[in-house]
Amino acid sequence: MRIAVVGAGAIGCLFGSKLHRAGQSVLLIHHNRHVAASIRNKGVRIKELSGKVVQAHIETKSGLSRRDRPELILVTVKAYDTEEAAALIKKSVAPRVPVLSLQNGLGNVESLQHYLGSDTTIAGTTTEGALTTGPGEVVHTGSGMTWVGETNGTVSERCLIIETAFRRAGFSTIVTKNIQGVLWTKAIVNSAINPVSALTRVRNGDLQKSPELRDVASKTIGEGSAVAHANGVLLKPSPKSLFPKVLASTLTNKSSMLQDIEAGRKTEIRQLNGMISRLGSAVGVSTPLNDVLTRLVLGLEASQGKW
Repeated sequence: MRIAVVGAGAIGCLFGSKLHRAGQSVLLIHHNRHVAASIRNKGVRIKELSGKVVQAHIETKSGLSRRDRPELILVTVKAYDTEEAAALIKKSVAPRVPVLSLQNGLGNVESLQHYLGSDTTIAGTTTEGALTTGPGEVVHTGSGMTWVGETNGTVSERCLIIETAFRRAGFSTIVTKNIQGVLWTKAIVNSAINPVSALTRVRNGDLQKSPELRDVASKTIGEGSAVAHANGVLLKPSPKSLFPKVLASTLTNKSSMLQDIEAGRKTEIRQLNGMISRLGSAVGVSTPLNDVLTRLVLGLEASQGKW
């Protein structure tokens, strides 16, 4: 299968590399032509969980064209780049080619559907852990689960095909009828871990050790869960029960938001806590902690390089 991966960051390169090694025809897309050229020339290097480094030379470009003819598109860009990715796909890819989002945050699938149509877009998420150490250089920090599903709750043939391809590449993958519940559960857990760790500059394990930070995180989860329920979302598993398990399995990890802050990059706070606040406001659910966490992280972003 010809697979285009739009977003050659940590998750994009991890999935692209493993799918390539499993026999798929993979095209990596990075919007920065200099980064794309570096990946194209040097290849993708994955440091696996075992410590072994595997290198693969994968076709890499800074854009898509009709000549590329992908049969599946994976969107792995940061949440704030979703609209740009959707516009690129719309002008460069034939209609009805399936587009699967494997992104963090809320609202990504809806943005893709707005540009590309509901029939084209598939929702998904993954808990695979990965971080970049340079262009095309990725450390696989933890194995996880990947979920894909149609937003209308059906089990489609195309989702089953994706599930098979991902499993053959070594990713534990499930097709779910409740993809919205999975997306929300992950987002709510991330809304508790990411901003709190980024603001306090601590690893995930330190959140578990501190009663004060755990309390803030727990109350943030409560707000997000209330917003989800008010929007008719079935949370399964519950974010409250999942939160300590995630912390226990990622004790030495730095959250993606903390990594972004340390690198001076923009964060996904607007698509995480900010989106929970907006959706809560729309249904009359108060979200004071999500509101203030959003403002604090945005303030921290704005102050980068000034301290």
